[in-house]
Amino acid sequence: MNSLHSDLYRCSRRGWRPVLAGLLAGTSLDLAAMSERRLGDHLSLALPLGTLAVEAWRGDWEGAWQLTQTFALTTGVAELLKKSTGVTRPDGQGDTSFPSGHAARAFSAASYVHLRHGLDKAWPLYLAATYVGHTRVQADRHRWSEVLASAGLAYGMARWRVEPLGAKAQLSVQDGGVFLSLHWQP
Repeated sequence: MNSLHSDLYRCSRRGWRPVLAGLLAGTSLDLAAMSERRLGDHLSLALPLGTLAVEAWRGDWEGAWQLTQTFALTTGVAELLKKSTGVTRPDGQGDTSFPSGHAARAFSAASYVHLRHGLDKAWPLYLAATYVGHTRVQADRHRWSEVLASAGLAYGMARWRVEPLGAKAQLSVQDGGVFLSLHWQP
């Protein structure tokens, strides 16, 4: 009987706690840190893709387009800044530290939801995006200032591209003047 089969057998016979305790005791801290970093990597893409999927499911194609624009602009500007600023990473490997691309991706979704649907809907995404930033700092790939810059960049791009749901802008010309009216239904 191989080791994995033996562990599964013991798990089914004696319960999962002894096996879990053995696995945790044998796990190095480096593996735990790597798992956290990988979770941050996945979340940085899962947040915008998941948000896009929800908007498509809801049939909010205008919002999906605004999210796509926010994401593309945020990641594009972040990559331009990374290449042009030449800030060395905290671990000394490379000079593309400013700003954090992972955090920029994650915060683009949170900022979109905030401005489209409100802070009451966005706070869980902000929390998850902050966790993504935490994983980048813990991995010694970024500093908190770079994560904060990414959050600001994402919010700025969202402010530029996102309209609150139910908001409509109308430009009209009357009596030789130009008028802009905004209508918003919460």
